[in-house]
Amino acid sequence: MKKFTIDSLIVHGICPGCKELTALVSIVDNIYKCTNCGNELEKYVNGVIKYLPMNNKKTRKILSKDK
Repeated sequence: MKKFTIDSLIVHGICPGCKELTALVSIVDNIYKCTNCGNELEKYVNGVIKYLPMNNKKTRKILSKDK
């Protein structure tokens, strides 16, 4: 039988969708899901940590250029 492990990270942050301070659960590296409204967010670090919505194509282009 194969062992299967799931590593998740729970952080607190302000969700841009519901604009509430809430717990954010990591799905994969740098991708989080808001436990309040269910929005999928991408972590963006540029001096401060921001969580940006995944559904914004312009935001995703900016993030992919920085990496």
